[in-house]
Amino acid sequence: MYIATLSWLCIMLGYVKRYELKKHIPLVLVGIGTDILLVLYLEVTRSAIATAAEFSLKPLQQIHILFSTIALLLYFPTMYYGFKMLITGERGSTKKAHMKVAKLALFFRSLGFIFMFSMWGLHNK
Repeated sequence: MYIATLSWLCIMLGYVKRYELKKHIPLVLVGIGTDILLVLYLEVTRSAIATAAEFSLKPLQQIHILFSTIALLLYFPTMYYGFKMLITGERGSTKKAHMKVAKLALFFRSLGFIFMFSMWGLHNK
């Protein structure tokens, strides 16, 4: 949970620094990258996807998985539009799309972060 908290903090700080690209870009990339790597780690070590698909967890834990999965899926279009702006310099519709999908990703990541605490102690028994 400490790594997930660090990841969320990086994403939140990246959002706060969204007008300072030299800070925004590394912060959100570290946060998103850490989130993706954490999901891969949980899959390899705990078969997280199979566990989630069995619906054997408590409702709040399933809600955490749902919100976190939505955020994870939204990271990819967020990065696509962000890199497109960075590479092409285009700011019109690409920036609008980036902002829309990034805010949704942040919203769902924040909900997933809140519900993450329902997982406390799940694998420490």
